[in-house]
Order: sequence, then C-alpha cells, then structure tokens
Amino acid sequence: MMLRRACPTTVHAGARAWRSVSLGKRPLIITDANLTFDFDAPTIRLDAADADLGTVRTLAGQIVEHAPDVLVGVGGGSVLDVVKLAGAPLLADVVQARGERAGVVGLPDTAPGFRRVFVPTTVGTGVEVSPVACVRVGAHRRLAIGNGLAPEVAVLDPEFTRGLPPLLLREGVLEALLRIIGPFAGSPPVGGLPDAEAEMLVRRLVAVGDRLARGDTGSETRLAAATLSAATHTGWALVGRSTYGAKHWYLANELSTVAGVRKMVATAHVLPAVWTRIMAGDHRFGSRERLAVAWSWIADSAPVSGLHALLRRWDLEHELLTTSGQRAEAAQRAERSWGGRLPMLAGLSADDVEEVYASCST
Repeated sequence: MMLRRACPTTVHAGARAWRSVSLGKRPLIITDANLTFDFDAPTIRLDAADADLGTVRTLAGQIVEHAPDVLVGVGGGSVLDVVKLAGAPLLADVVQARGERAGVVGLPDTAPGFRRVFVPTTVGTGVEVSPVACVRVGAHRRLAIGNGLAPEVAVLDPEFTRGLPPLLLREGVLEALLRIIGPFAGSPPVGGLPDAEAEMLVRRLVAVGDRLARGDTGSETRLAAATLSAATHTGWALVGRSTYGAKHWYLANELSTVAGVRKMVATAHVLPAVWTRIMAGDHRFGSRERLAVAWSWIADSAPVSGLHALLRRWDLEHELLTTSGQRAEAAQRAERSWGGRLPMLAGLSADDVEEVYASCST
C-alpha cells in the first residue's frame, strides 16, 4: 500500500506572485542579512552563516516579543530552516536533546499559532514546501523532520531569485534532480503514478539545467527551476520510496562540513563514486537496475559516464582536494551520525565510507 500525505502548503508561483499574498495585520519579516529587499513591515535580518541552534533560540524569543499574525521568511535554505524551527520555541530543545547522536531528529507535528509565508531566494532545496529543516547542532548538521515544519504559504516569484549566481542555479537544479534519482535507485520498485511523475520531473529538470548551462538565466527559466524543485516534494514522485534512499546525501553532508565547501560541491565530488558502486552491484548504495532505468530518462549512455558528461556540461565537475585526515574524519562522522543501527547508512562502516571518499580523489 502507498501512503501519500497531502502537502499543507499553498504555493503562489509566477511573476509578481509576491503581490498576491496577504500579510495580515501584524506581519514580521525574517530575511537574509545580505539581501537588499526592503519591506514595509518590522524586519529582522539574519546572517545565514549563523544558522545554528543558538540563532534558532534567539529568533524564537524575538518572534514571541513581536507576536505576529503572519511570519514571513525570505532567504535561502539556511535562513528558512532557522525560521521553521524558531516558529515553535520548544523545538530547539528537542533538536538539541536528540541531535547529539542521531543525524535525523523527529519532531512533534505542532504548528505555531500564526500563518507562515516562505519566499525562497535560491532553488533546489525545496525548503519552502518541505517538512524538513537542516540545522547545526554543535559541529554537526542535523535533519529535523516534522509535519508542523511545512509553512502554510510558499511564494515562488522569480524577482527574488534575480540575483542568484548562475552557478548556484545550476547546482540547485542538480540538487532537485538527485532528490528524485537517489530515492528511485535506493528503493524497491514502486511503479504507477510515482514512477511516471518521477520520469517527468527528471526529464524537465535536465532540460532546465541545459537551458541554464547555455546561459539562459531569465525569469521564466528561474521560475521553471523553482517550481520543479518544489514539485519534487509535493507530488507523487517520492511516494513509496525509502526516506533514506539517497545515500550520496549523507556522505556529501559530512565531507562538505569537514572540507569547508558547499554541499553541492561535495555532492558532485562524491556522486560518481557512489554510482560506480551501485552499477557494480553493491546494493548497500542502491539498485543497479533502478539507476539504469532512471538514467535512461536522461540519455542512452551508461549512468556513470553519462553523469560525468552532465556535470561537465553544467560546469559542475568541481575539483575538490581532500587530505587523508579529512577523509578519515568525514567517514567517522558519517558512521556516528548516520550508520550503525540507523537506516541511512546501514551496513556501511567508516572504512567503507572512507574508501568511497578516497576513490573520488583518484
């Protein structure tokens, strides 16, 4: 049996979509400190680099003081993740208590007593419609999951992504693409509407990525990237898939932290090695047959060589030089946070993960 939970977020998408949203009588705007947008409402500016639990607690207190009827979050994934968690003051305590060891923290489905409107200024994460938040707990990035985290309204307006560099647009499309292919390859067969929608999203995301690679970063292309990214969360494509099927995410998450690089730089670095193991028949990383099916929606080439070609075409084949010490540290972190009895990297030891990292550098 398949179970699909309806997305609680109403999405306003299109040019000037921001103007169609009611901000209530007592709005409070939380925005990235680096953005230049001006709002006719009380505004708190956050530095995305400070997106940790301390920031969540501080912001939660400020929200209580303002007592808004509408909370508006404007920014990239890091800022909107903080806004999600700050909406309910006690969530930071839950994440702190449970996130010392586990990489994933389940949260109660309690929603705050005000309406939330999220306006993303990046593409790829789909944070504006998802019930997930990523936040630093000490030296680790943790995933907090709870249905109450999804906002009531999301606004996908290309005006707010106008300043996004082309490189980050292409990385965002890759992130959304892998959100479909990773669980598809890492889960048992589902079939039916989920597979049909997964194929549609994969084909359209690659087409948008190719448009961006050719230099088309206009508002229509940015809006297409944003709506497709959101659709990876809201539709049928992931119904019936393993929640933790995209093994590359956990490896890239730890490597990016240790190496001090963006998550998608680490992802592009790690992904070919993960796919090589899948195609060699290592079921701990995914199904060879399922990955071949997913890649057939994109090209007639073999998945690994085709992936390298796509990364080159999108200019995302970044060179990432890591030391043996960094690889060992990232592997140990991956095992502690996501391995052992946890399902994310079940069956993989720190030595296994370190071997993947090492093969990326050869």
